[in-house]
Amino acid sequence: MPNKYLDDPEYLFALLTAIVKREGGELTISEEEIEQVTKNDLMGMYWKPKRNELILKILKTEDVIRNPMPINTDEVFEN
Repeated sequence: MPNKYLDDPEYLFALLTAIVKREGGELTISEEEIEQVTKNDLMGMYWKPKRNELILKILKTEDVIRNPMPINTDEVFEN
C-alpha cells in the first residue's frame, strides 16, 4: 500500500536530516550495520498528535500479525 510520506523523497530527506541534526550533525553507520538490514526487517511510523511527534519503531513480525495498530490510542499508525 503506498504511503504519501514514505513515497515522498523530500519528506524522507527531511526526516533523515532531522535525525542527523538530533545526533549533533553527524551520524555514522557502518557497512556492517547496513548489511544487517534485510527485507524481513519491519519499521512502523507513528504520529503522536497530542505531542506533535513522529515515532519510528522497529516492529516484530508476530506483533504486526497479532495487532497491526499501535496499542496506545494517542499514536496514529502511518505505515
